Amino acid sequence: MELLKLFPILFIFQLTAAQNKQNALDNDNNTFKSTIVTITLDDGARMKARLCYPSSGVIKQVVIYVHGTGPGNYLDRRKIGDVELNYFDLFAKEFVGRGVAFVSYNKRGCDTSAIPPYYNKLDSVAYHKCLPGQETKDLGSLIRYLKKERRLAGCKVILLGWSEGTIIAAMAAEAFKNDITTLYLAGYANDNMLDIIDWQFSGESSMINTLKYFDADSNRLISRKEYESKERRPTYMRESIFGNADFAQLDINKDSLIDKEDFRLINESKYKMLLQAVEKNDDRWIWNNYFQVTSHWIKEHSALEANKSRLLRLELPILIFQGGDDANTPASGVRDIQQRFRLNNKANLKCFIFSGHNHDLNYQQWVLQEKNI
Repeated sequence: MELLKLFPILFIFQLTAAQNKQNALDNDNNTFKSTIVTITLDDGARMKARLCYPSSGVIKQVVIYVHGTGPGNYLDRRKIGDVELNYFDLFAKEFVGRGVAFVSYNKRGCDTSAIPPYYNKLDSVAYHKCLPGQETKDLGSLIRYLKKERRLAGCKVILLGWSEGTIIAAMAAEAFKNDITTLYLAGYANDNMLDIIDWQFSGESSMINTLKYFDADSNRLISRKEYESKERRPTYMRESIFGNADFAQLDINKDSLIDKEDFRLINESKYKMLLQAVEKNDDRWIWNNYFQVTSHWIKEHSALEANKSRLLRLELPILIFQGGDDANTPASGVRDIQQRFRLNNKANLKCFIFSGHNHDLNYQQWVLQEKNI
């Protein structure tokens, strides 16, 4: 159980195996069979997907990973320092080892490449169409394809959505409710994406990233003494993140503390420029200064219904997995959706918040440290 607490992604694998009632895991077998398929989407565009499955036995479930924000392909190969990895290989190995098929896919306009560090080939024109409504339709095309695959035709379909993928997965569960049996939502987005972006610039997100290094007395504030500590963790943070900035440079409101209001003031100018770029459809600025998305992506998301109300209409089992230190999508959203389900007397939601874990549930840390699972 301690290992599951340390690496909650293992908990997701174990839950799936328990539902499957067929834990076929062989810890000495690190291989899986895979095939790359090409799927024709609703508008005639094509998308590649990687199907990973056990070499024998009856497959009862297939997990489809629904990407978060930004470009993504069926490998999501990464070069991090001296380490290279296929992000989805560990998912495939662990699910397949438990008798469960695993599917990852290219987002619209994306493909694999040989160029580090992200190994992603991008068709900017096609990627411009990678909007939440279209992504939901593309996911529907993938599900229809899998329903016709010989070995996967009778499988129950689980969507594993991460970050923005929790929104896309929920939209797909509503649009294709007869084809999807369970939702796994990690790095859960409870609110509208524009509200989440607002929260990310509010100072709250910055404090989550910072407190774990400096907040020695756990009062959720950073004093000059804590900031200037010679201990290893604050020294690392000062050097690598803040460039050894003086305390006074971060104490913007001059109250002798570093808190969320200071970070809000630090972020304020950039946030205003982002909103102006969205209004002007200045995709170049957004791409170079914020993230690899477009103004149309932000505008379409801003008009979408939030998960906090959409999920209430769904009747299928929903499991949410959240890091307590998630600085991308706040854990408070998980507590909010739990309360909404209770008030509406709905019992199809289970939530798990893992203290000390970040947006990817420390998955990358696990891979980079080459843990022997």
